[in-house]
Amino acid sequence: MSSSLPTNRLAAETSPYLLQHAHNPVDWYPWSEEALARSKRENRPIFLSVGYSTCYWCHVMERQCFEDDEIAADMNSRFVCIKVDREERPDLDQLYMTATQILTRQGGWPMSVFLAPDLRPFFAGTYFPPADSYGRPGFPRVLAAIEDAYKNRIDDVTASAEQVTALLRQISRPRRSAVPIKIDLPWIRERIDRAASDFDPQNGGFGTSPKFPQQTLLELLLTYLKDNPDPDLMSIVQKSLDAMAYGGIRDHLGGAFHRYSTDARWLVPHFEIMLYDNAMLLWIYAEAHRQTGEARYAAIARGIADFVLSDLTAPNGAFFTALDAETDAQEGATYLWTRAEAQEVLADHPDAARFLRTYGLEDGPNFADPHHGNGMPDKNVLYLAEPENGAPLLDEKLAEMRQILLKTRRQRKQPMLDTKILTSWNALMIRALAHAGAILKEPRYTNAARKAANFLLANHRDSEGGLLRVSTTGPAKHRAFLDDYAFLIQALLSLSMRDEANQLAKIMHQRFSAGPDGGFFYTDDRATDLIVRQMVGSDSPLPSGNGIAAIALLELNQPQQALQTISAFAGQLETVSEGMSALLQSAMLYVKRHGDLQTTAGSDPNHLASPAELAADVLKIEINWQTPTQLKMICQIGDGYHLNAHDAATAPTQLRLTGAEIESIQYPPGELQGKFAISINLKSPPKQNFELALSYQACNDTACLPIVTKRFAAEPH
Repeated sequence: MSSSLPTNRLAAETSPYLLQHAHNPVDWYPWSEEALARSKRENRPIFLSVGYSTCYWCHVMERQCFEDDEIAADMNSRFVCIKVDREERPDLDQLYMTATQILTRQGGWPMSVFLAPDLRPFFAGTYFPPADSYGRPGFPRVLAAIEDAYKNRIDDVTASAEQVTALLRQISRPRRSAVPIKIDLPWIRERIDRAASDFDPQNGGFGTSPKFPQQTLLELLLTYLKDNPDPDLMSIVQKSLDAMAYGGIRDHLGGAFHRYSTDARWLVPHFEIMLYDNAMLLWIYAEAHRQTGEARYAAIARGIADFVLSDLTAPNGAFFTALDAETDAQEGATYLWTRAEAQEVLADHPDAARFLRTYGLEDGPNFADPHHGNGMPDKNVLYLAEPENGAPLLDEKLAEMRQILLKTRRQRKQPMLDTKILTSWNALMIRALAHAGAILKEPRYTNAARKAANFLLANHRDSEGGLLRVSTTGPAKHRAFLDDYAFLIQALLSLSMRDEANQLAKIMHQRFSAGPDGGFFYTDDRATDLIVRQMVGSDSPLPSGNGIAAIALLELNQPQQALQTISAFAGQLETVSEGMSALLQSAMLYVKRHGDLQTTAGSDPNHLASPAELAADVLKIEINWQTPTQLKMICQIGDGYHLNAHDAATAPTQLRLTGAEIESIQYPPGELQGKFAISINLKSPPKQNFELALSYQACNDTACLPIVTKRFAAEPH
């Protein structure tokens, strides 16, 4: 780095992401008492920018805005500018991402949030371009407008901050059910079916594009199937696992999985490779092999594990965080091939033509750079165009050619490696390697898991024996979060290290317990720099810390503590269980070992509802039959709220039916307000009860509630 470039306070940090910004002309602070004190002293709002090292659009905004001298000067004159690595401080990311979603109806990174000096958010967004374009305001215009509002319309700013903060407080603790809830196996199965109801039978996986693996749901399904065989449910799992393994989301040369697919077919990935994704998928494919005996799942699991040991393992035995999506500002450049390139590398191999055919290179280019070029495909993401039920995964000749291409690929410039060592992500990989080692009878996987666990126990600890969150080149730092404790306890149990797991469980109770009503806060009892201390029951891509804590407590023979945690979230599981697979799995394990459970009613009837519960209450629905094949769904929206149109680009209102064949559905045109009706025409009169599920997002003039799905059972006419 040239000495002529500016240097800011981030140069003293160890996070690779923060160090990327150390030579911006922006007067960046890390999240620190120094920065927060300056904001209060000068009554200057905070610009909080949150991202991570392998985030493509984070790099774009840095190049376009934060490296621009004029924009940086504008930022420095108007705001206290704070840069946060979301992987070091997931508590800040989680809190302000919720605020961003409330304010903007969407989220993502880079996350750009404007805070009052008391840390309450009042405006937010994600990526902003350097000038107005593509329907987005330019960042300089945003900066000027925010400063003007703060100086000249402070009442509006305060009102926005108060409203958002009120919603954040509502989500901070789950509302207990007003009535007792009986949780038994049929209750659990009903919620499993709900969670899997958006299975894509054509392409595998769940939902539409962009399509994520949804590992927590897949693990829930496999855990259920272990004791409750069901061919239909297993077919959903196998269709999904096969589609991902054959698609371009899997790096067919290196063995790892990219972060998600940009399309519904799993063909074109977003090219980041994350430790946590591969940890959860390693566990899933190893378990799928154990349950089905299919050799292809063992091969996929070995591919993931071998990649991690060769490319993501530090000399000390711990695991690095991620590989970037781009190389020299070109997304996926390291991984892409042309037919001519592959043919040249394989010129001496007698089966080269079969490789080109098998991996889709004979079908023409399938990748167009989304940020450069003319938009026309000119390169290839490798995928199994001829999967043959996984046969290419086990073919020795194809394996030889994959290694030849991989050797050539390694001579290219490689994407940036994020060398952070995160406790919770390492714990996920430790558990997965231990599981795969036992199933695949590979001691080197188990040994690698034990070495990493010993590293964390020796190096990611504070003076009182508690955990620390992260290390890079120096000592570990940042107090750990609930995920770090819960995931590591579970990982230690997978290695039969019960004494160490019990010690950490005791500290977890001391530092994170939410009290006699059960459950755990995400941050420990010493957190002083947050406006809200949250309890979280939903999975992100990661399983919820409360769900894994309950599972681990069951393994430690502490069923009462596990029961209290499950009970704390039972009200949410009753009404909005989708996205809560880890907690649902913990409830299932409790029922298996200790029988049905009955939760108690909430002790505080005046406790505010969470945003998801508020969203469910916004819409009242009645079902009216018109004829034996036609019915109407009469909907009444609460005052001040509206729903997006059925054909809206973001969070459309959509109805699905299960157990009846649809001829057509007629939605009202445009945005939905007040009272409206949805007409459903069936192909034939149903002979049994069926289910209607309406997904929607309720918004008012200033904020949006989360997307929810309301479900109703209907009887034949």
